[in-house]
Amino acid sequence: MNNDFEDFLKWARANGLSSKIPMNPEELKNRAMLDLSNSKIRELPESIGAFINLSVLKLSNNRLRKLPKNITKLKKLRNLQCENNLLEELPEDIHELSSLVVLNLNGNRIKTLPSAVSKLTNLTRFTIATNYLEDIPKELKNLKKLLYLSLDTNYIKKIPDIFSDMNSLYFLDLSYNQLTKLPASISEIAELETLLLEGNSIKDLPTLESHDMLIKLNLNDNNLKTLDFDVSKLEDLQILTLDNNQLVNLPDKICELKNLNYLSVSANKLENLPSNIGNLENLIELDVEENKISKLPKSFDNLKKLKKLYIKNNDIKYKNISNIDMIEFCDLHKSI
Repeated sequence: MNNDFEDFLKWARANGLSSKIPMNPEELKNRAMLDLSNSKIRELPESIGAFINLSVLKLSNNRLRKLPKNITKLKKLRNLQCENNLLEELPEDIHELSSLVVLNLNGNRIKTLPSAVSKLTNLTRFTIATNYLEDIPKELKNLKKLLYLSLDTNYIKKIPDIFSDMNSLYFLDLSYNQLTKLPASISEIAELETLLLEGNSIKDLPTLESHDMLIKLNLNDNNLKTLDFDVSKLEDLQILTLDNNQLVNLPDKICELKNLNYLSVSANKLENLPSNIGNLENLIELDVEENKISKLPKSFDNLKKLKKLYIKNNDIKYKNISNIDMIEFCDLHKSI
């Protein structure tokens, strides 16, 4: 094993890493954390497998095209950070990293996610955003301990039914893919708090009705013409964004969201706001820019907690906002 450490140190010196790594093999043997991020390295030597006590390995912001086969010898590794590299694939035996809890593969060139990843059953946080993924293996359903899953900014057209047993998942980001529908099992994620669906073409929104613990929902850029689900069932919702869609009106049910703090519906085709919008008693910020609104409903005066109002590029004038003195910020100028 000493030879492996000597080999690793030789590689470290050649790559100008002497200041980041102890140059004594004895110090390296019990190393629990190794940070090689931002080091411009193009490859990692097979001798990395000698770090059998390593718990955290940081490789982000380098130029790695692959991970060495021997990385799978790091049986105690719990946190692997490989963000912003040039990785095109993962080691076939990646499932041997059985202690992994956190795996960050954001910002690479991975086209296929091997089913072996589904054997990393201790994962609680898995991020593989901004890659070239076109599909997701159905075996991913085995990651039952996941708390945080990010698949955004890929080329995924369909998500298989993988969520049925992800009972603790609280954060899910599927933004900027090519999704037209959501898997039925998404309704079974009991503790989901954040759901980001921006930049897709999703139509089957009724699958969202079961998420009564949801705090944040982002449906921006989905070409939505209507909200065809009972949004009032999302009773804990605090943040709702619907920007850049084709909405002509908002359902009255939206005004039953007593916990809503932030509502953004900019760049739609709204001509009116719901008559009972004043029922949103905890609304702090409202963004309705770039619509066709010419007047506000009478109940608007009841938004006592409203602090920020973004309403420019509509047909309404500053003087027609009767409770303007109660609002700390409005993007309309007094002369308009």
